[in-house]
Amino acid sequence: MNWISVTSGKGGTGKTVLAASLACVLAEHQKKVLLFDGDLGLANADVVMGVEIGCTLGHVIRDGRELRDAVTPSRHGVDVISGGSGWLELENLDLGAMTHLVTQLQTLAKNYDFVVVDTSPGWGGRVMPFLLPATHMVLVTTPDATSLMDAYALLKAVWVQNESLAAGLVVNMADSELHGDQIAKQVQAVVAQFLSQPLPHIGTVRRDGKVVSATRQRTPFVKMFASSKVTSDLESVAEFFLDPSEVEAEPESMLEKLKLVFSKKSDEDEAEAA
Repeated sequence: MNWISVTSGKGGTGKTVLAASLACVLAEHQKKVLLFDGDLGLANADVVMGVEIGCTLGHVIRDGRELRDAVTPSRHGVDVISGGSGWLELENLDLGAMTHLVTQLQTLAKNYDFVVVDTSPGWGGRVMPFLLPATHMVLVTTPDATSLMDAYALLKAVWVQNESLAAGLVVNMADSELHGDQIAKQVQAVVAQFLSQPLPHIGTVRRDGKVVSATRQRTPFVKMFASSKVTSDLESVAEFFLDPSEVEAEPESMLEKLKLVFSKKSDEDEAEAA
């Protein structure tokens, strides 16, 4: 099983659309794929995928239901679990509830070749639990300067708690492949200098109005515009994960990782992590 967490330092990077389309491309390669919306309480992966959800994570937490009850098949060959919208129960998850939820996801994930997790933007107690057990993290950024800074801050925070987590950079909404390469080199240089770890550039997804058009139609762009350049870009990202040389990492103790996430930090620690 490969657990791919798609994340970003800030909102507006298009990570949900990319996560949904990545899941669809993987499914097209005869892989069994689950798309899990980890943006708790503000979920919209189901909207992008065009599925009607009966049971969300909100129902799972409030009613004590099993996570498998929230699995909804889509017409694109991808199973979807929606985070649900407007659930206070998800906003106030404690360590025990979060641990149980993520443990259930790990168990459910054994039935799939790939689990693609769309996280909330930023980092903290609502994001880290879905990043730390991953085999791969896709860090999505745009050429915007604030997006680049926030991407670096997120990566730093993640590697402090799990320095072995394999991370890859995707530059979204680039003007061209060359533009994406230039942006990636800027980020890689900063990461190499201050974090002393490599950050592979696993793909550039060019800006294209077709993405917006497809989202309005509640369809992943790789399905509505299969022969477009932007779909080709996303397929190149998927090829990275379809490469048999990619080795799955053994997840560490979930409880120990979540204790790190929920442990109280001093104001100085918060400032340092930022």
